[in-house]
Amino acid sequence: MSARRNVRGLWVVGCGLLVLMPILTWGQGAKTEDLPARATYLQALNDFQQGRGSLQNLFTLGRAAAREQLESVIAWDAAMAAGKIPKKRFEPLLPGFHVGTAEALYVFADSNFFLELARRRGDETDRRFFELLHQTFHGSTSRLYVESITDTTACYHLGSREFISLYRDWSRFKAGAPKAYAETASEELQTLEQTLLVATCACGTQEVVDAGFEAFLKTFPKSPIAAQARARLDRIHNHTSDIQFRCGQELNLGQPLPYGVPTPVP
Repeated sequence: MSARRNVRGLWVVGCGLLVLMPILTWGQGAKTEDLPARATYLQALNDFQQGRGSLQNLFTLGRAAAREQLESVIAWDAAMAAGKIPKKRFEPLLPGFHVGTAEALYVFADSNFFLELARRRGDETDRRFFELLHQTFHGSTSRLYVESITDTTACYHLGSREFISLYRDWSRFKAGAPKAYAETASEELQTLEQTLLVATCACGTQEVVDAGFEAFLKTFPKSPIAAQARARLDRIHNHTSDIQFRCGQELNLGQPLPYGVPTPVP
């Protein structure tokens, strides 16, 4: 896969898929043995819609299917780059997930899709989880605190009101239901923490970002990343920070979005 496409980030609910536009119709006849996790997920989705199975298990199987498709398309692309005919096919669509097939290549869980299932047949924990997932993504392919600049770059609203609200809510969900959707809850918290500590392309001014860090530290003084966040804030005060402020708005820059499973640091 070209370097230009490799920079597209999959800020997933923990799962990613790369899809290439020229071969959309090629995977339509994919055999189930080529993508067993996909077949298992689709069967579980049908069972759930018929009143059988749990939503948490269905979501877990969906994540596995997305990982499988990511692996298959990377193998397909590597074969094509080497001038070989790919041995395996892949499907370009996955029910319940957004799939990007143009310049930006990705797959994200569709929070609208799963929230509807949760409201229809889920229990209280299911509804809480998918309401929070929807609060994070709003049915789109981008987290609320990530602002796209181009198809492959973005800036980050570090310490914004929405950022702090999501950190609070994901922390409470994980603490209140430690065994429920544990992998995704951990990934969302890790993404928030690493964004605050590592992201270098800030949407806001220095004053806005400074206030955001102060608000985070005041709200979560016992956060496991509090000391690191304080050190980064000190660098902002000392004008030694690596953060580009108003990144994208004034500099026409953006931070490349990394991709992978599980979600990597920004």
